[in-house]
Amino acid sequence: MKAMKLNYSLIIVLLLSSCFAFESDQKVELSTEMTLLGQEIKELAESQPCMDPSDWDFVAFGSKPCGGPWEYIAYSKKINVKNFLEKVQQYNDLQREDNIRNNRFSNCLFVGPPSGITCEGGKAILIYGG
Repeated sequence: MKAMKLNYSLIIVLLLSSCFAFESDQKVELSTEMTLLGQEIKELAESQPCMDPSDWDFVAFGSKPCGGPWEYIAYSKKINVKNFLEKVQQYNDLQREDNIRNNRFSNCLFVGPPSGITCEGGKAILIYGG
């Protein structure tokens, strides 16, 4: 009887560990793809010096599990905007998929869009409020 309980316990542990191993492989795969795409997006966004705020715009970046973006990023209108925005959409979609697949959770705080952009030291700075 004692050996039977031990066998059942062992089977349960093995089943659970195999589920977690499979889940962690999925997480790594999506996480790596998101990390690389996110880096590419941020490099493109920062590839031009900010001299005139009117040459810049911003876009929602990331996808919170509760809905809405994690943040907003500024980008120069002098880059290939269509290509850039497609990459951002791809990233947002990928993160939304990752949230669903891996049952992600987050705070549900609303992240509102910035009210404008200013340039400081050649970098675009998003303005919030006022």
